[in-house]
Amino acid sequence: MKGAVVYKPLGKENLKFEDVNVPEPGKGEIRVGFERAGMNPIDYNVVAGKVVYSLAPFPHIPGSEVMGVAKSDGKRIRKGDKVIIYPRIFCGNCDMCLTSREYMCTNGGLWGVVSNGGYAEEFNINEDNLFKMPQGMDPDVAVSLPIGGLTAYHALIRAGASHEKRILIYGASGNTGIFATQLASHFGMEVHAVSRKEWVKDYGASEVYDPDSVPENLKVDIVMNSLGQKFWKDSLSHLSAGGSLVTFGVLTGKEAEVDIAALYTAERTIIGSTGGSRKELLDLADITARKGLKVRVAKRFKLADIKEALDYFPKVKDGRLILEA
Repeated sequence: MKGAVVYKPLGKENLKFEDVNVPEPGKGEIRVGFERAGMNPIDYNVVAGKVVYSLAPFPHIPGSEVMGVAKSDGKRIRKGDKVIIYPRIFCGNCDMCLTSREYMCTNGGLWGVVSNGGYAEEFNINEDNLFKMPQGMDPDVAVSLPIGGLTAYHALIRAGASHEKRILIYGASGNTGIFATQLASHFGMEVHAVSRKEWVKDYGASEVYDPDSVPENLKVDIVMNSLGQKFWKDSLSHLSAGGSLVTFGVLTGKEAEVDIAALYTAERTIIGSTGGSRKELLDLADITARKGLKVRVAKRFKLADIKEALDYFPKVKDGRLILEA
């Protein structure tokens, strides 16, 4: 079996696609054969050594967004099943896990960061992290649900998204933004998207604005800011009284100021959001299968050509990278 293995010091120059030892599945584990993966900033930064989390083990196999086919039987999963992988390692016993917030497990972390991930021809993973892929689902969509899709879905739920509310989405053409736009439209919301890409309208946006041309008088019930500092002030300025700003990214910086008086006098709320639960991933997969949610692919690479994919990743401005077996 071969896999993508990164060595210290971290950097793509120390990433090798080489033979890896995959032991027999342990108790509760399933052997999975790689079929497709998405490359996201987490995967890129793991290889580059730019994540804030401690990586383990070393040498390290990255890969957090993967779908594949079961190679062994479990209690629910059977050999031959196409599977979506929930990418959070969790203990099942801490306060977070016991309150259905396994994505914040105090003893866990992100698969592919605190453990070896899925950029290998075969790998083992706990059956509790596996869900059968809905029949007929596009594999490109399936690999995009566990991080990009679930992050957007959970954030919308946290912010109280519902029918006829108005939402402003920054970064609407990104992987998370594309899902947020489609899901908000599915919820019956009036979707205002911030992007330089006019094609965002094809994903359910009512209006698409260039970042420099969002109407000053636009007021919405929810602002979704996955970009951080650069658009923080603007995000708050577009919140109506009683509105909520939901945030889950710091791409443009993590430090920001808040006008406290403007916050409390209009009862505005700032909400942090991260990941999502297994139940939410199941619900999202069902919505996706019924509503035909889609992703935009910029370029495809073979898993064996992962170094080329990493070289190309910073150039992606439109869609996402997909790795194939």
